[in-house]
Amino acid sequence: MDNNIIQILMAFIGCFGFSFVFRISKNLDFSFMGSLVGAIGWSIYLSTSYLNNTFFQSFIAMLCVSIMSEALARIMKAPATIFIMIGFFPLVPGSGIYYTMLYAVQGQSDLFMQSFLNTIGISLSLALAILLSSTLFHIYKRVKNKDYASIE
Repeated sequence: MDNNIIQILMAFIGCFGFSFVFRISKNLDFSFMGSLVGAIGWSIYLSTSYLNNTFFQSFIAMLCVSIMSEALARIMKAPATIFIMIGFFPLVPGSGIYYTMLYAVQGQSDLFMQSFLNTIGISLSLALAILLSSTLFHIYKRVKNKDYASIE
């Protein structure tokens, strides 16, 4: 349990530091909220570890991150991309990318293919979660504003 709390705290600190790369630090509210979203996303990832499926864990965590980011974008009147970019930082399969390239350079084709497919699977689950939440928010906005074509 203590290890999870340390991981969540480090996810927050990592996201906050990452926000300086994108110069979001000019508005510390955005950096703080995006980092909080990232920490919550990582806690969701850790809490779904009983599933024993990194693809589904990543999907659920990223779906929550992107829904929170879309909601924060409306509340804080800022682009959702700001919060998504900061919030998904802990979920990026960085070690998978590293080991994929390491195995490719070393010529270990079996390990390369296994690592490559795992990394691509996680990346696709993250992208699908962002796509799904963004689409749902756009549909909700159109229905709310009654901005759809009527069938006559």
